[in-house]
Amino acid sequence: MVRRFAFAFLLAAGLSLAFTAAWPKKISFSGYHRPEEVRALLESWASANPQLAKFMVIGKSHGLRDIAGLRLAAPSKESPDPETRPAVLVAANIEGTHLIGTEAALKLAERLLTGYGSDKAMAALLESKTIYLLPLLNPDAAAAYFASPKFEKTSNSAPLDEDIDGRVDEDGPDDLNRDGLITEMRVKDPEGKWMADPKEPRLMRLADPKKGERGIYKIYVEGLDNDGDGEYNEDPPGGVELNRNFPHDFEYGVKTAGLWPVSEKETIALLEFLLSHRNIALVLNFSGENTILNLQQTGQARVGADKVRVPRQFAAFLGLDPQQEYTLKEIVDVLKATGIGGGMEITEEMVASFLGLGPAVTIDRQDLPLFETVQKDYKDALKEAKIDYPESRAKPVGKGSFAAYCYYQYGVPVFSSDLWKVPEPKKEPSKDAITAERLRSMSSDDFLALGEEKISAFLKEQGAPPNFTAEMVVKMVKSGQVTPARMAEMMEKMPKKPTAEGEEHPEAYVLRWADAALKGKGFIDWTPFKHPTLGDVEIGGFVPYLRINPPAEEVEKTISFHVDFYLKLIGRLACLEIVEVGAKELGPDLFQVTTYVRNPGWFPTSTAQGRRALTAWPIRVQIQIRADQALFSGRPVETIPFLEGSGGTQKVEWTVKAKKGSSLTVLASSPRLGSASKTLVLK
Repeated sequence: MVRRFAFAFLLAAGLSLAFTAAWPKKISFSGYHRPEEVRALLESWASANPQLAKFMVIGKSHGLRDIAGLRLAAPSKESPDPETRPAVLVAANIEGTHLIGTEAALKLAERLLTGYGSDKAMAALLESKTIYLLPLLNPDAAAAYFASPKFEKTSNSAPLDEDIDGRVDEDGPDDLNRDGLITEMRVKDPEGKWMADPKEPRLMRLADPKKGERGIYKIYVEGLDNDGDGEYNEDPPGGVELNRNFPHDFEYGVKTAGLWPVSEKETIALLEFLLSHRNIALVLNFSGENTILNLQQTGQARVGADKVRVPRQFAAFLGLDPQQEYTLKEIVDVLKATGIGGGMEITEEMVASFLGLGPAVTIDRQDLPLFETVQKDYKDALKEAKIDYPESRAKPVGKGSFAAYCYYQYGVPVFSSDLWKVPEPKKEPSKDAITAERLRSMSSDDFLALGEEKISAFLKEQGAPPNFTAEMVVKMVKSGQVTPARMAEMMEKMPKKPTAEGEEHPEAYVLRWADAALKGKGFIDWTPFKHPTLGDVEIGGFVPYLRINPPAEEVEKTISFHVDFYLKLIGRLACLEIVEVGAKELGPDLFQVTTYVRNPGWFPTSTAQGRRALTAWPIRVQIQIRADQALFSGRPVETIPFLEGSGGTQKVEWTVKAKKGSSLTVLASSPRLGSASKTLVLK
């Protein structure tokens, strides 16, 4: 019976996506794609659409599987070379378990390919921008989904001696009950720290001695002690978790993160691709992290903070107090006043680097409004589409992750979505309850009008620490330190308060959902088994991949929604235009030439973090004069550090000695922005 239940569930979780029409109108998906199928599909699309798509392999996995992708760009007279256009990287499934991410990336490619001939906006996008698509960054781990038995594997195939016994990959899980799934074993043991949850005995939790509870079980991954060292499944096949192997905030000493940053073939290939494609200005990611909803980053910022202390040796030189905190802007102003730069432009990013303030690990305060705006747009769109996402469970950026590298070191905006989470049951609040929705609509005066008694009850209901009093919150709101909208955001990220009858198991909602949505087939009931070394055990637990990839009926809606949202973000990409070039006659054969360079895109031309990391290029504005013309003032190439989004504009001027009636050209360019030019006849 267990085996039949598992098989039925896996058929459902295999996800027949039901995109069922023939090419080129619609691509047919019959389920999740194996790594070799992903490669073949991409290659076939490129072959069928050579004018739009170019097949590429950026490298191989440790298991010698291709990391394949597409370059999508339409022919254009204005921008004939796709490698010089503003570009977006769409990446997916770096964990290997996030198969829905791969399907979403493929769906995005399908939308672009089929929309080119029928959608003017899609055609304009492909004629002005380049999309690089890598739908499966971890093919080794993804292959495990299609193997038997099923086991959630997030590592590549690199051999790793996890138990330090001189052997590698010798003690992995075993399918003892032969149901095709690797779940868990529980065994009674005097030293056990686990107990069955009193409210839901199928779920296990750690006993709390403070409550007089006593553990009676030990928990293991299903399997044997294959190497006879007394441990179980401590050295499974593979490998390194690729999403922990990138340079930023790397976890040294954690074996599954890799021996050193970028130690793996897959991460080397991806970084080489990024570094050789200087036109990539935005990264859109489908993975287990949802960085749109959860802006929390990898640690406590030292540079991202509003103020910093200047090291004593520099403070004395600049006449600053080493015990006092200063903003980077204040330090820049002091440096400029001393004339120490010798005419060189001094920026906050240069100061942070010079003072050795360490790596940034939180979103730069200058970039934060951009990310918060995208977050708001995303939340509003989710609400309008009636997609219920439990925001408090959005996973943030991890240490050494791909997303962290893209923002902090590669220096571009990155947005990552996990597409789906197990839904939580909703409870209707009482009429007078202070909910996140109600807080968002309140002004500060409205909130203060509630009075300390109601605010105190609200804090207690939210499980706030005892020292976080109503009086303190009132002062913070009055001073402008916090707003009701900010409190609403904090509420949504707080863990749920225990029920009055006692604390609920954190995965109780998952089990209830599996029972209802999957007819109980998402959980294998604990079943006795005679283990050769542990004796009497029970095997059971959640079916692999249950929490990551949704049931078939929920796939199409969430993929379509996220593809639409990502396409809108692509349409907001920064770019360059020269809106005006004019000349004013100053005297015989002498002209003042003025040009205005604008960014019509919504995104700024670079992030503040990119400028701090020195990975953001300035905009080069070049005046191209003929041999019989001369530059009287100004430099042949002027630079603009960056332009704000939504029409950010800057003026550049030169004085040119030239004959009336002759012409000259102004060219603006930057690797991530493309180029724009205008020719002027001097009159």
